[in-house]
Amino acid sequence: MQTASKHLDELEWDRWPLDQVALRGKAEWKELLGSGSGCQNDMTMGVVRIRQGESLEPHYHAQPETYFTLSGRGTVTIEDVVHEVEPGRMLFIPGNARHQINNVDEADLMILYVFAISDFGKVKYHF
Repeated sequence: MQTASKHLDELEWDRWPLDQVALRGKAEWKELLGSGSGCQNDMTMGVVRIRQGESLEPHYHAQPETYFTLSGRGTVTIEDVVHEVEPGRMLFIPGNARHQINNVDEADLMILYVFAISDFGKVKYHF
């Protein structure tokens, strides 16, 4: 059995390449568990950060995903249904469901995300 331990502060924020920001949004993320974590597993987990007035633009992918809001407030739209999110709120997003995150608050919106797939690189985003 292999275990993993990471602290969010130990990792750098990843971003989309500059030429893709207009299409994808200004989301930043840190992968805590997955292919880059050094732990063989069947899950990918990380934290996405959306700053005030920014968003992760509408997209979908084959894999289902779970969001758990850690801090901040915002909206997550799943298949045209708007969900208000605040700390403690969990959302399940079915595979191939179009979804988007918007930060409508002054504080950073921080959401824990989980995929049941071993490698974040295998999650193909469609915009």
